Amino acid sequence: MSLKLELDQIKGFFAPDERLASFFPKYEYRSEQQKMAMKITDVFKQKKHLLIEAGTGTGKSLAYLVPSIFSSLVEEQKIIISTNTINLQEQLINKDIPLLQEVFELDFKAVLVKGRRNYVCLRRLIQYEKHAQLAAGKYDKLAKINQWILKTETGCRSDLDFKVGFELWEQISSKSELCLRANCPYYEQCHFIFARREIEEADLLIVNHHLLFADLALRKEQDLEEQTAVLPSYKKVVFDEAHNIEEVATSYLGLKLSKEGIIKFLQSLYNFEEGIGVLLQLRLVSSKLKDKLKQRFQKRIDNDLVPLVRKLTDRVHSLFNQLIKFSEDNFKEYKVRLTEEVRNEKLWKEVIKIEVENFLLDLSSLRQGMEEIFEELTLAEDELENFEVLAVELAAKIEFCTKINQTIGEIINTPQPDYVYWLEPKADNCSLCSAPLDISKELEVNLLEKMDSIIFTSATLTVDNSFDFISKNLGLQNFTVDTLKVGSPFDYRNQLQAGVIKDLPNPKHESFVKEVVGAIKNIVQIREGNSLVLFTSYWMLNQVYQELLEELEQLKINNLYCQGMKSRHQLIEDFKANQRSLLLGTASFWEGVDIPGKQLSCVLIVKLPFLVPTDPVIAAKIEDIENNGQNAFFNYMLPKAVIKFRQGIGRLIRSKEDQGWVIILDNRVVSKSYGNIFLKSFPSDSQIVIDKLNLLTDKLINRN
Repeated sequence: MSLKLELDQIKGFFAPDERLASFFPKYEYRSEQQKMAMKITDVFKQKKHLLIEAGTGTGKSLAYLVPSIFSSLVEEQKIIISTNTINLQEQLINKDIPLLQEVFELDFKAVLVKGRRNYVCLRRLIQYEKHAQLAAGKYDKLAKINQWILKTETGCRSDLDFKVGFELWEQISSKSELCLRANCPYYEQCHFIFARREIEEADLLIVNHHLLFADLALRKEQDLEEQTAVLPSYKKVVFDEAHNIEEVATSYLGLKLSKEGIIKFLQSLYNFEEGIGVLLQLRLVSSKLKDKLKQRFQKRIDNDLVPLVRKLTDRVHSLFNQLIKFSEDNFKEYKVRLTEEVRNEKLWKEVIKIEVENFLLDLSSLRQGMEEIFEELTLAEDELENFEVLAVELAAKIEFCTKINQTIGEIINTPQPDYVYWLEPKADNCSLCSAPLDISKELEVNLLEKMDSIIFTSATLTVDNSFDFISKNLGLQNFTVDTLKVGSPFDYRNQLQAGVIKDLPNPKHESFVKEVVGAIKNIVQIREGNSLVLFTSYWMLNQVYQELLEELEQLKINNLYCQGMKSRHQLIEDFKANQRSLLLGTASFWEGVDIPGKQLSCVLIVKLPFLVPTDPVIAAKIEDIENNGQNAFFNYMLPKAVIKFRQGIGRLIRSKEDQGWVIILDNRVVSKSYGNIFLKSFPSDSQIVIDKLNLLTDKLINRN
């Protein structure tokens, strides 16, 4: 077929009795899908940005893939498709794109891009096997990895058919800072290089949001424009699941340093138990140097650097144990925001600051010692075996020393005004963290200004039918941005029944959990399972789980699945496979759960999904908004809750055959003035019943 990026051609592709329809005997024309594809085509041609909300069932992936493929081939430019979840990436690469390759009969290529550390490094694997002193179990694991290496086509961790722990994978995975590139003896067998060649040849690159932000960060740091960073250069991006961008960007642009991470870094220098580490390798190879140089080299390692590693290990334990004690003794919250008031606490000023100062002094001595060793190493280049490997390893360790210094220095000593900082103690571990208060300027400068077109799409971008909230959060207010909202092809009037239980106590009331348990029991017994219950906290989820566990037979439930029992994916698959099942979830279960058919016929929303106001990032955002004279509840907390709420509703109706109930157990949707915004978030044709529990359950029985 001839290649043009024309509206008529895109329109015709989705029309009844045309190209797409000819491949499906039961093809259903969706005007919403066609309208979305045409709008994206127009925006690509005009080089503008677009916010587009597409209801469930629109078929939005095909609607953006078709114009993206045409645009990429016509303009000979790569286009990035960025998603938040692995499930959607796999759907695109394994289902939607192969379909379009068949339909178009065009020579275009799409590649799923994964981060570098997903790939095994043959050089590091062989080096680890050669030098590590391991327990028998780890040698067995390495033997399995070697067998896998012989048959894997990708060298990617996801290709493993057995489990490899994080610590072992860290020792053998590909890392940019340790790569010898063309000088590596295994360069021609490198799976990561194979993957990058595929990427260079591709027209569409499927990535996750985190990887895209990694690319943007590297481009900013190294001032790259047309060159390859994490990804090759591009001028058009499609963000699917775009409602998650703020959270992903906030997380990525922040800092995080843990006690465990620093200990692992020190062990990578000298691991006394396993007999591995850069300093040990340096000592071993230095035995081939001339006597005088060898003695100086080994003396510096033995008398200066190794003792410093031991001393720093002790200092790390001492510092972070003090941070954990400080947190436990003074605060109830799991995360402790480091405000000016907290930094003025006596223990902070008189103990922690001094601990940090001593740690940073010794860290500086370690870095200086490694820099001096590096200089001597360079002078002895011709005499050393594997010089380049050691030089790359040592340079990476020196760089990481610098990053530790900068991170701890900023979080403890020189906090920036536009960032929020906090402690995150967890058992014996503890993390120092930071995040930007506002990512809109970062997106504006490093993404929006540099791209020809960016498409932001999701089923939930609007709040009260307005794009204003998402537009402000993503830095779009200073740009000409088109907007489009297309509905769903589903018949919600006949498919979706919404219920609100108005006589349960307010969620803040002490009897709320007890009453909720009773309501859930009544409802799931009538529905005989086949239900998903969405919570806003793990504590309440576990309380309800324990109560339900004792009455499964009475409740006519065969299987009770609770988040945390297994992986999210396995829980969903088990739920799909077994009749009369009940699934309890929080956090990630509010979105991305796709269970079409009778297996899921009821979704219960226990509480409105407001963000936790004591979370350091949320608390800081609230303060910032209110300091600017705005109402943080109506301008931030409420819109975020509405978007999450809409995602929860969307778990139920996934196809034209689905039917069922969404039941709200939080009476604030009718008792509070803001509640109507949540009720208006249901699809416009939905029937909403607001009643007491006993009367609502009667309706469930009658309409079951």
